[in-house]
Amino acid sequence: MATRAVFPLVACALGCAAGREPAHDTMATRAPAAAVAFTPPDSTALRAATAALGEFLEASREGSATRDRLARLTACPGGNDPAQGPMLATFELLAPSARGDTVVGRAVVTTVAEQDVDRQHRGYFVARMRVRRDTLEWDVLRSGSGDWVVCNGLRFGFTAPDSLTAWRPNGASAAAARALADSLASQRER
Repeated sequence: MATRAVFPLVACALGCAAGREPAHDTMATRAPAAAVAFTPPDSTALRAATAALGEFLEASREGSATRDRLARLTACPGGNDPAQGPMLATFELLAPSARGDTVVGRAVVTTVAEQDVDRQHRGYFVARMRVRRDTLEWDVLRSGSGDWVVCNGLRFGFTAPDSLTAWRPNGASAAAARALADSLASQRER
């Protein structure tokens, strides 16, 4: 059975090296898909992709009224599995760049808490309240419908229920973290 699986690859390698394709059809010998031409993003596309990133970050912000938009803004070609991330308080968009047909969006984000699996208590989580500022990147791509979607970057928001989460340091809580996020956001808006 192993010999039968290897033979088409060897035949292809020998035939392709001589500039010919073997006579039988295998996955390795089928004609390559037509090359897809792409146009690098222009300044209008860069602005539109950056606006989509801003919309994603605003919807990801703790307490955002636009959180229901996340599914549309992250409808990436490779899938859209929910992912846990830190609690976002504020963000500042930076200038994007283009890499092929992808816009690389950047932002300085401030987060106020992070949640991890509790390694000592199976099925429970530990959240740590702290303020952290980072410069992050996301790939912003065109979806099949032509909309810009945010992919391949950090997601925000806790996925574990608060009832299964122990907060650190002592006295910290989800409510305190949300209040801190609101406070930082209101300072940014001034």
